[in-house]
Amino acid sequence: MDFQIEVNNNQLDVSEGESLLTALTRNGIKVPTLCHMNRFSPTGACRLCVVEVEGRKDLVTSCSSKVEIGMKVRTNSQRVLRARKSLVELLLSNHPDDCLYCLRNGHCELQSLAEEMTIKERKYYGEKKTLYPDYSSPSVARDPAKCVLCSRCVRMCEEVQLVTALDFISRGNQTKVNSAFNKGLNVSTCIHCGQCIQVCPTAALIDISHLEKVQTALGNPNKMVVFHLSPSVGASVAAELKMKSRQLAMERIAYALKRCGASRVFNLGFASDVNVLEEAHILKDRLEKTNGDFPVISSCCPAWVRYTEDHHPDILNRLSPVKSPQQIMGTMVKTIYAEQHELDNENIFSVSVMPCVGNKYESSREENTHKGISEIDAVLTVRELFQLLRSFGLDLAQMNEEKMDEPYNEASAVAWKHGYSGGKAEAVAEQLFYLMGHNKKERFKFNPPKNMTGRREIKLTVGGKQLGFAWVSSIAEAENYLEHLKQEGRDDIHYVEVMACLDGCVGGGGQPISRGFEMARTRKKLCLEMEKSAEKKYARENLKASKLFRDGKLSPGNELAEEWLKPVFVDRTSE
Repeated sequence: MDFQIEVNNNQLDVSEGESLLTALTRNGIKVPTLCHMNRFSPTGACRLCVVEVEGRKDLVTSCSSKVEIGMKVRTNSQRVLRARKSLVELLLSNHPDDCLYCLRNGHCELQSLAEEMTIKERKYYGEKKTLYPDYSSPSVARDPAKCVLCSRCVRMCEEVQLVTALDFISRGNQTKVNSAFNKGLNVSTCIHCGQCIQVCPTAALIDISHLEKVQTALGNPNKMVVFHLSPSVGASVAAELKMKSRQLAMERIAYALKRCGASRVFNLGFASDVNVLEEAHILKDRLEKTNGDFPVISSCCPAWVRYTEDHHPDILNRLSPVKSPQQIMGTMVKTIYAEQHELDNENIFSVSVMPCVGNKYESSREENTHKGISEIDAVLTVRELFQLLRSFGLDLAQMNEEKMDEPYNEASAVAWKHGYSGGKAEAVAEQLFYLMGHNKKERFKFNPPKNMTGRREIKLTVGGKQLGFAWVSSIAEAENYLEHLKQEGRDDIHYVEVMACLDGCVGGGGQPISRGFEMARTRKKLCLEMEKSAEKKYARENLKASKLFRDGKLSPGNELAEEWLKPVFVDRTSE
C-alpha cells in the first residue's frame, strides 16, 4: 500500500514497510550515514541518519525506522543538524590528522561529512589511543587508528563471506575492530577477497600496495616490464571515466602504460580463453568416466580457493585443476614467450592489472614460485592503475589508442564473461557443448534465471545427456548452495562457478571505491556490451590459444604444464 508522509512541510509518496531512510533517498533527500549498507539489515550504529519526528521526544534513526501513516518528519532542523555535527566532531577527535598522505584523501566519507557540516576546527580534545597498523597480510592492510566503528567491514566479513576475520573486541570506549587474538591478518581466517576495503568509509582498510615496486621496475633499464591487462579492468575504466568509445578502453590503457615505460602490454583475456578450453576439456573427461567427481567447481577465484582450503578440504578434489588466468599468463610469459624470444626470465618483471585484491595473495603463494622465479611479480588493482598513471602525469581521457602486443594480444568474448557472475559458467558450457559432439537437432541456449540473488542454475542437453550448470557469488551463497546439493543428494549439477565477490569481479575488492553496489551493475552492463561487440565469440576461435592447447604445451602430461601450470591446493585446516 502506498501513502504519503510529510517531510520538511512537503508531501512525499512512500510504500508501506520501507524504511524512512529508503523513502527519503528515493525522493532525492540525502541523509548522512556511515553504518548503512544496501542489502543489509539496518543497525543504527553510527546515529548519523537521525531525523526529527513529530510527537516523539528523541531523535530517531531513519535507517531502522519504518514509514507510518500520518508521519511528519524534519530532516534538517537545527536540533538534527547539531546532533549530526556533534557526532562527526566526536569521531574526528580521535582520528589521525594525516589527510595529506592518506590514500583515501578526497574519497573519504568522514572527510566528506566534515566538509558538508562545515566543521573547520577540532572541537573536542582528549588523549588519543595508540593503535598500530597491520601490514602482515599479502593483500589487505589495516590501520585501526582510522576506524570509526561503523561495523561495515565486520558485517561484510561475517554475513557475506562467513569468515569473521574481523570483529569487535572489548567494550565501551575501548571497543575496536581487530582480528582474532589481536594477531595479524596473515594468521587470521582472512580469505583476501578485499570486500572489507570496498565497504570501509575511511582508510582503516586498504590494499597492500605494489605500486612502488612497479615504479622501481619501470625505472630499471635491466628489467623488461610486462603488463597483463584484464578485460574487466577495461570495463571498470570505461565506467569510471564515462568513456564514449568504450570498446577502445583496453587500447587506451595500453597506450598509457607504454608511455609509463612498459616493454609489453598483453591481453589477459588470452589466458581466460586458455582457462575455459582446459576446464571444458577436463569436464568432458570426467563426464566420460562413470565415477567422475561432480560437480567440478571453478578455481579461478583465489579467495574462494583459500576459503575451500581453510574450511572444506573435503571438496578440494572437485576444484578444477586449472590455474587462474592471471597465473596462466604469468607462466606463458616466463616460459613459452621467454624461450621463443631468447629472454632470461629472471629479467622479466611481470605485472597483472586486476579488479581483485585476492590476486595479490595468489601471486605470493609458494606454489606459484619456481626455483626463485615468481609467475607474477606484482599485481595492481584498478585503483593503483589510476594512481600509477597520475604519477606519470597521464590522463586516460586524453590518451590515444595502441594495440596490445603479440602474441597475446587477442581474446574472445569469453574474456569479458570472466568479469561477472555466471559468465564463465556459460563459456565453459558452450565449449563443452562443442566438444561433446552434439547432434544437429540440439541448439545451445543459455538463458539465465531472472532472480538476481540466490541459486542460479540451468540445465542443458548435450549429446543426449542433460547437464547442470550453476553459479553463485559470495561465500555465503556458495556455502548455502553446496550444502543444498549435499543435503538433497543432488547429482544433476556438473559444474559450479564460484566467485567470492558479490556480482563477480565487477564487484571485486580492487575496483574503485563506490558506496553501494550500483557501480558493479554498471560494469557488468559494459562487460556485456563489449562481449557482444567482440569479433571472436568463443574461446576456440582464438586460434593462438587453441594452437597452444593442441600442441600440448599446456596439456596435462607436458613437463611445463606439470611444473608450472598444475595448481596445488593445500589442506590448511590444521594450520
